[in-house]
Amino acid sequence: MGNIEEKEVSCFDILRLEDIVQPGWMHDKYNQDDFYKIALIKGAVVTLIFFNPKIPYTWEDEQTGFLCIFKGTFFSQKMKDKINKLPMFRTGKDPVYMLTGKQDIIVSGIFSRMREELSSDYLYKYDLLRNYVTELIHFALKKTGTMENNDKYIGMWVTADGYIRHELLPGGRYDEARGNRKSAYQGSYKLTGDHIDYKDDTGFTADGDFRDGVLYHAGMVLYREEKKL
Repeated sequence: MGNIEEKEVSCFDILRLEDIVQPGWMHDKYNQDDFYKIALIKGAVVTLIFFNPKIPYTWEDEQTGFLCIFKGTFFSQKMKDKINKLPMFRTGKDPVYMLTGKQDIIVSGIFSRMREELSSDYLYKYDLLRNYVTELIHFALKKTGTMENNDKYIGMWVTADGYIRHELLPGGRYDEARGNRKSAYQGSYKLTGDHIDYKDDTGFTADGDFRDGVLYHAGMVLYREEKKL
């Protein structure tokens, strides 16, 4: 049992980002080409990011959050064979997921439980840690499905006079400019079919509907801005 646990210790760790940016922290230990990484980064926005072993990483001093690091050998052979085929770890895919306040609470809770479990003396803690990592992967898979369903509405929506420019961003965030005021309103959105619900970062809520390629939102009528070639 001791040899198995030693192997698992070398394959898994979870750290706070604020510790990683401190001088003297050993980046080389985890910067090998066989470590997968999942980071919860809290800055201007909260993001969940997945790194396959080929993707380099850096952190900014003002960011906080968590970093989960593991090797493919941390999982069973079946899961190890599948992991590079998962969309969040696949090369060329977007591994960044912007989180709402509610999602931040959920994901932060998973990371906190992992830190607590890693320091425990529970005999089967690494089995439990594998479950937590799998839970993060499934969280992202569900969010990926939602994002793919939302793709048809991602982009810039503008009023006929061009005064309001309302951009729906990938990952469930929006950014609205009014006249010369860039980012006058920012927040999160959720699509349910052709209905959209908004929550501004200040807490204000609104909704709207897409009908025949037009967005009707808060008394406004917005049209998709076609990309210029």
